[in-house]
Parts: sequence; structure tokens; C-alpha cells
Amino acid sequence: MSLTFMLSQILVLVALAIIVFSALSKRKQNILYYRIPFAIVYSISFALQGLWIPFSTMLFSGFRSTVFYSFEKKGKKPNIYVLIGFMLILIITSSILWTGMIDLLPIGTALIVVWAFWQTSAKRLRIAVLLATSSMIIYNILVLNYMGIVIEAFIQTLQIIAFVRYDIFKKESLIKADK
Repeated sequence: MSLTFMLSQILVLVALAIIVFSALSKRKQNILYYRIPFAIVYSISFALQGLWIPFSTMLFSGFRSTVFYSFEKKGKKPNIYVLIGFMLILIITSSILWTGMIDLLPIGTALIVVWAFWQTSAKRLRIAVLLATSSMIIYNILVLNYMGIVIEAFIQTLQIIAFVRYDIFKKESLIKADK
């Protein structure tokens, strides 16, 4: 294994530590807040592996989370044109970086997540993230991104826990900033 690949896998571990806070947050604002540094670190790990579609979609995710976080902080929802604009940017960028059919997995994932973060419901967001992590587990298996498989499976497990805790049993948040 090359040093670059090992560094990419270490960055995935750092991203994993960050995403725990997002997944265990009850409020959408905090979910978005923690997704920003997560997306940046995770995107760099993909760049180090030369996986440019997931790099661009994760970097885009950080930008999208920043914009949606600013709306959420003001208690507003971005209008439909913001959603359409993000989807168009994602499609155009992906078409430029397209390398093959395998790229449909991170592109589809990114489109699902853009729609999910545009929603006001944290419950819908958690369900969409479950779908997205399933897609990215398959992608990471196909490109042999071992820590990517681990992080997506971990995120999926945390989302299931959060879904059960917050949406089924209606419990308090585990993150103090959410209260």
C-alpha cells in the first residue's frame, strides 16, 4: 500500500470521528453543522485515492451543508430554486468528471442527499441518509476503499440508532447542543 492510500484511510477515520456528532444530533441545524468539516475531510480522502466523482460530490456536500446551515440558522428553508440549482451544479460537475457507470452510485447518492437536506424534517433526512449510505457502501466495496466501507456502515448504524431514538421513541438528544 502506498503512503497516499494510507493517508487517505487515516483521513476517513478523522471524518468518522466528526460524523458521530452529526449522526447523533437531533436537530437538523446541528446535523448540518457537523456535516461541513466531515465533508471536507472525507472529500480529501477520496482525492488522495484519485476518486474524483466522490471527491467532488463530498466537497459539494460541504458547500451545500454550509448554505443549508445558514438558512436553518435563520429559521428559513431554501426555496425550490436553490434545490434545483444545487442539483444542476451536481449534474454538470459529475458529467465533466464522469469515468464510467460506477460513478452513478456517488452521483445518485449526492442527489438523494441534496433533496434530503432541503427537507425541513430531520426524520426524512435520516431515512435518506440510510439510503445514501447503502449506495456508498456498495461503491466503496467496488473501488476497494476499505475505510470508506467502515465509515458508511458506521454512519448507517448511527442513523438507525438515531431514527429509533428520536423518531420512534421520541427521546432527548445525546448531544448537549441539541437541547
